[in-house]
Amino acid sequence: MIQEVTRPTRIPPWLIYGLLYFAAAQISMQFAFFEGKVSPIWFASGIAFAGILLHGYKVLPGILLGSIATTLLTNDTWVVSAGITTGVLLETTIGYWLILQFSDPRKLLTRPLCFTQFLLFCVAIAPLFSAIVGNLMLWSYGIITSDALARSIAIWWVGDSVGILIITPLLLAWRSSELNSLNRTPLEIMGIGVTTLLVCGLLFGGYLPTEMQHYPVTFLFAPLMVWGVLRFSLRTITIIMLFITVSALIGTSLGNGPFAIGENSSAIIFLQLYFGTICATVCAGKVILDERQHTQAQLKLAAKVIENSPDAIVVTDNKGRIISANPAFVKNTGFSMGELIGNSISLVESGYHDARFFTDMWNQINQKGEWQGEIWNRDKSGTILPEWLNIIALETANGTPNHFIGIYSDVARQRQVMDRIHRLAYYDILTRLPNRQLFNDRLEQAIKYAGRNNRLLGLLFIDLDRFKNINDTLGHSAGDKVLSLSATRMLECVRQTDTLARLGGDEFTIILQDINEEFDAVLVAEKILHTFKSPMRLDAHELYLTPSVGIALFPDNGSTVDDLIKFADTAMYRAKELGGNNYQLFDSNMSEPFRWNMEVETALRRAIEKDSIQLLYQPQFDLHTGAIVGLEGLARWNDPEMGVISPGTFIRVAENTGLIHQLGERVLKIATQQAIRWGSQGIRGLRIAVNVSTLQLKQQEFFDKVKAITGRCQHSGNSIELEITETSLMENAEFMEEVLGRFADIGLEVAVDDFGTGYSSLSYLKRLPIDLLKIDQSFVKDLPSNANDTAICRAIIAMAHSLNLRVLAEGVETEEQMQFLRKENCDEMQGFLYSKPISADEITEMIRQGFWHTNTTQGSISTEPPAFQEPKRSPAKANKE
Repeated sequence: MIQEVTRPTRIPPWLIYGLLYFAAAQISMQFAFFEGKVSPIWFASGIAFAGILLHGYKVLPGILLGSIATTLLTNDTWVVSAGITTGVLLETTIGYWLILQFSDPRKLLTRPLCFTQFLLFCVAIAPLFSAIVGNLMLWSYGIITSDALARSIAIWWVGDSVGILIITPLLLAWRSSELNSLNRTPLEIMGIGVTTLLVCGLLFGGYLPTEMQHYPVTFLFAPLMVWGVLRFSLRTITIIMLFITVSALIGTSLGNGPFAIGENSSAIIFLQLYFGTICATVCAGKVILDERQHTQAQLKLAAKVIENSPDAIVVTDNKGRIISANPAFVKNTGFSMGELIGNSISLVESGYHDARFFTDMWNQINQKGEWQGEIWNRDKSGTILPEWLNIIALETANGTPNHFIGIYSDVARQRQVMDRIHRLAYYDILTRLPNRQLFNDRLEQAIKYAGRNNRLLGLLFIDLDRFKNINDTLGHSAGDKVLSLSATRMLECVRQTDTLARLGGDEFTIILQDINEEFDAVLVAEKILHTFKSPMRLDAHELYLTPSVGIALFPDNGSTVDDLIKFADTAMYRAKELGGNNYQLFDSNMSEPFRWNMEVETALRRAIEKDSIQLLYQPQFDLHTGAIVGLEGLARWNDPEMGVISPGTFIRVAENTGLIHQLGERVLKIATQQAIRWGSQGIRGLRIAVNVSTLQLKQQEFFDKVKAITGRCQHSGNSIELEITETSLMENAEFMEEVLGRFADIGLEVAVDDFGTGYSSLSYLKRLPIDLLKIDQSFVKDLPSNANDTAICRAIIAMAHSLNLRVLAEGVETEEQMQFLRKENCDEMQGFLYSKPISADEITEMIRQGFWHTNTTQGSISTEPPAFQEPKRSPAKANKE
């Protein structure tokens, strides 16, 4: 059982910091020595600044509430409370605004400049507003005297500053993952912790002898702070500072330690100045040290990159003396590091370049600060090294170059990379022939050359016949090998000046330059046909392939790249239509069928979008009762401009262009809607058959579409039947078994059309969830006079019944054919004997007038077999006769 996961409620930051502010204020108030109202260290200010630096202005409501609650608990009036809270908000807001204007809140503890700005804006300037406003409110209400006002402002100001110095870096450090990079051993962490406890206990625990109270024993914290800065992260240091400060406050309040001597006010100021100074010094020192360590790490990384770079890198001073070189430079030149350092870079000059070359180089370096280009150097043995050199000038603060970096790349290696990139861009990886891009470029150049020189040019378009069968049966790896072997064979048929290219798949092209006549192109085509006559041996297989070749000529057939490709492709498809394994020269008449197909495709697309496809229905009758039991829905198209287009034409175009999916879906919807309409008119018990192509069956979402469409007529009393040709059924046996099984699961019947023309097997048929076999009309037309057709029909009927399948005979046109089929116990028939395909309205009218009857309208059910009632012939059939 899946349990719902409940996310924990997130507490808003303003509430968290409001509570923290209140708690820190209560702690600070425990040490309010001066006038009972002013604490020497106000930790709450540090909480406020940490909150606003981390979360922005949205924490101000929490600080406001925390401040009001604190002042009210000290028995201040609402007015005093409001005044002090105003000072607190001014302190926090002004400090944060100054940081936003002149610094970066995210880098306060990582950049020395930003930390200095933090000290100036947040520690020095901002607390003045709180100290002045708060003390003026206390003075105006007589809570503090005029004599104590200035000193109270000073103590308040320094107390807020020290509180910010201690608490704000602590919280910022603990919220930043970058400030915890130092990992120390538990023993060292324990050591600094124990040492801190001992020093704090000695100084503030009352263990210091009385006679030593006036000694400057606070120097004991110095080595502790140095240890922390050098060895620990800022997180650890801020915790230690907080512990020492709290210890000092507690000890001083109890009269212990070096700050407890003298008057209360003096002790407070002494304590504030000491901890303010030490906190600022320690944090600043740590920030500076961290930045330097980060810089050193970056320098080490850069040095490592240079040292391990495959490119040779050398650094010279402004006199050209080598001061540093990486191992790659040492390896390339053959000189040792000792031989290079201190010597002039001219040590590797080859003498190949003249003075003007170097003058131009230095002019560009002086103007742009860099130069790049190919240069020939020499190694220690004198061997010439062609290299690509990048020189970069490193300038001082006043803009004068004082060092130069030279980066040498191996030109040979670069050329290898460029050659590889060129081959990937312009050559086919599998056959190493020019690809489509390079082919188009060469064809364009060849056309220009032939045009200028009045020469003839030939273009051959080659496609391997039935290559798809190799991929489907032996796999794509075998197909790749066949393509490679085919390319090798075709290369032997062309000259070096010709171009053989692979456009993709099994399509190849040949550009024939400088041919004298049409016969030269024909001769190459014949060579290609001949070279494929011998079998290809592939592992344990012996394969026979044949090509189809189309030929187009410049300027006879076309004068542009697109025209020549189009016409050669057209000629190649003509060769395929003639059975393949031949060549065809382009003829202008060849373009007509292709142009016609394009026009049909455009018009068909428009007809599908506008629902101009109609459906006629050819009735199917029960040969035992004469009842109409089904209809085959047949798509018909009458275009307003092109006229009636035959189904064979527009269905073929639909399959070639992918429109078969939209067309098939449209036909299925029409048939389903008509089944529902007949059901609502009381005409029930009919199957409406719809033809389905293999392409539709292979569409991933086809099943879902069929289910959604046919599900609408489940309660109409009529049903939808899918017709699939026997050839389609055998194309992919396992796939068809799975698909037809899914159709059977949702109650759809399946009929096998044109049965007897394919290669079905009994073992395969019995596994498939089919309901009806349709005997192809080629076996029916010569019944009963043709003995072979008679035997075939009897065999199909007997086989179907043994498999519990119904049988329907197509193309029944004569009484003799119908009588023979009835006698042989065929179940159903359709054909021109009773009706050609007619409209749905005509079907309805024939049934309403009683010319045809369905099984549901014959009368009551009887135990006796119903007598055959011959259906009337449709008016359309009668008119035809």
